[in-house]
Amino acid sequence: MNNNSEKTMLSEKELKASNALKRLGIPKMENLILLCLFEKEGLTAREIERTADLRQPEVSQSVNALKKKGWIKASSIRKDGKGRPYDRFHLAKPIEGIRADIKGRVQKKMETEKQDMNALYDMLGIET
Repeated sequence: MNNNSEKTMLSEKELKASNALKRLGIPKMENLILLCLFEKEGLTAREIERTADLRQPEVSQSVNALKKKGWIKASSIRKDGKGRPYDRFHLAKPIEGIRADIKGRVQKKMETEKQDMNALYDMLGIET
């Protein structure tokens, strides 16, 4: 991601990737965080906020959703002296594993939609 100004501008390639992930059912905030971590591992929430031009609540919610999916993990870092520790975020599995998970989710959704269409056809008495 480019850091040309205060607001982050996605490169054309990143914009296409973000739009593709969104069409595949990955919410925009989540896919922006994934793109950040694909590019550079070990980012803090604040670094993700700045890089992806997201607000803290958006990052917090999306990071939690990505952790539930098993795609990212956090490592807690203690500061020297006083203060709360902070997290650095990393991919929990290789990019290929995340791609395979997305593919599986898409295939499952397609199968469910096919079953729904068949049930509708049966109800309406339409031959398939």
